[in-house]
Amino acid sequence: MELNNNVQVENLSDIKRKLQIVVPSGEVSAEISRAYKDLGKKAKIKGFRPGKVPRSVLEMYYKKQVQEEVSDLLVRRSLGEALRDTSLEAVGFNWPEPLPPVIDGEDFRYQVEVEIPPEFEVDNYLDLTLEDPGVEVTEEQVEARLEEIRQSNAMLEPIQEDRGVQEGDFVVLDYQGYFAGEALAEGRADNTYLEVGAGKFNLDFERQLLGLKPGSEARFSVELPPDFFNPLLAGKVIDFEVKVHEIKTQAVPELDDAFAQSLGGDFQTAADLRQAVREDIIKVRERERQGRLEEQALDQLIANHPFEVPPSLVRQEQENLVREQIQFMQSHGLNIEGLDLEGMLERMKPKAERRVRVRLIFDKIAAKEEVTLNEDELEEGLARIAERSGSTTPQVRKFYEENNLMGSLRTQLRDEKVMQRIIDAADLVPPADSPDQETA
Repeated sequence: MELNNNVQVENLSDIKRKLQIVVPSGEVSAEISRAYKDLGKKAKIKGFRPGKVPRSVLEMYYKKQVQEEVSDLLVRRSLGEALRDTSLEAVGFNWPEPLPPVIDGEDFRYQVEVEIPPEFEVDNYLDLTLEDPGVEVTEEQVEARLEEIRQSNAMLEPIQEDRGVQEGDFVVLDYQGYFAGEALAEGRADNTYLEVGAGKFNLDFERQLLGLKPGSEARFSVELPPDFFNPLLAGKVIDFEVKVHEIKTQAVPELDDAFAQSLGGDFQTAADLRQAVREDIIKVRERERQGRLEEQALDQLIANHPFEVPPSLVRQEQENLVREQIQFMQSHGLNIEGLDLEGMLERMKPKAERRVRVRLIFDKIAAKEEVTLNEDELEEGLARIAERSGSTTPQVRKFYEENNLMGSLRTQLRDEKVMQRIIDAADLVPPADSPDQETA
């Protein structure tokens, strides 16, 4: 394809074009002259006054510098004009290395490979068939969650009866470990808590405590496993001396109005707590349902729209994902020295390519369906982020504006509207393994 005498376009693939660009000799000479004129105003060369240095002298000192500056300027300007003239949307470039030199009085010729978004038509996106997991909440699920809340609020209380240690008890004890008759500094603890039978310390050790009463002492041997949490004791047969101070049990509160009120909030009765638990489970299930519907929709959209993805966009997304991961690690105090960045980038490639595919498909659907985002919807999106993060809407807006993230947020919120439109138009059916489906 030849657009004019100065720009030729060659199709290399669906997403790659080679541009052969010619800058006429007159424009080249004018830019070289301008460069030397500007240089002469500030160049300091012994024997010449500022602004009076002949061009021939400037060329002796600065010819290479001027060639590089003019070459760079001509490429940037002519490439921008070529892209406008050819109506190409460039998302990546493969530059010639190095750029050819400019020569006064001659045309400046160069070529560059350009990556462009793929051309494709979106269809079959408003008639998807999606398996709907629903949000049904059973009484068993509510009871299980209430039991978790009771257990998490249990208190340790000393036993009232005269008895020895039983499985499930919490024991307050001292212990001293010995290896080959020598006391181990790393094998000693005083007034430590231990849940008998939980295996959090060592199950064999804990079983040796069964039947011991408060104030009693015992000595026994335990062979600790190779993966014992203390590497200095791992794999060794250790003699232990123990002294039991107290035996305590977990007192789980009754599920009554007093317990509901003790949790704070607006709970006045156990019924209030039960209803809040049910609503919370429903919210979680709603999010899970939405996520499963969205993943199914994305899988089908990607399958229905095969196209070549520009490698430069994938690479940008890989870098974004790695940057997010590193920021997450740093925010949690993890040491990132010695990270294999190239390895991380390679592992992120499938996820990055999927993200790019989805973004390109959503761009097409949004344009076809004329989906836009108004200011009220943007404000609602900022408010949702503020609520999740415990900030105010103005604080969130300021963060996004200062970090140049408003554009990406607008796209994200627009894509949420596109996705909801797709799901609303889909045929929702019961999952293949549901009772309704089996009897159908």
